[in-house]
Amino acid sequence: MQTAPPSDFVEFPARSDPAGRRAALRRLGGALALGAVVWPASRAAEPAVVEVEIRAYSFIPAELRVPVGSTVRWVNREKRTAHSVRFTGPQGFESPRFFPDEHWTHRFDQAGRFPYECGPHPEMKGVVVVE
Repeated sequence: MQTAPPSDFVEFPARSDPAGRRAALRRLGGALALGAVVWPASRAAEPAVVEVEIRAYSFIPAELRVPVGSTVRWVNREKRTAHSVRFTGPQGFESPRFFPDEHWTHRFDQAGRFPYECGPHPEMKGVVVVE
């Protein structure tokens, strides 16, 4: 059983039809210019990646609140030092060490409070609160 494409579907003709392809691009370009392109609801509901910077031996921000399902990316902005993210709770674990201009990500699929510190520098503290 074949279903019809959605009404906002722009089909591109075969390469053998350059005039049709140009017309399809004009339709798509017009929709983009008018802001008429609408993302599906499931795409709009996806949580974004939230970034924590590591700079001056600090996690910035030190406390982060995110919705369940969010991904947090820690980015090392130091000049010469490697860091890690070590979760100190009962299910604790440590990321690999990452060097300047490298990053590490983790997705939070459960609500809760997740305190962490830097493995090599335990005086650096942070917490992710997942709501």
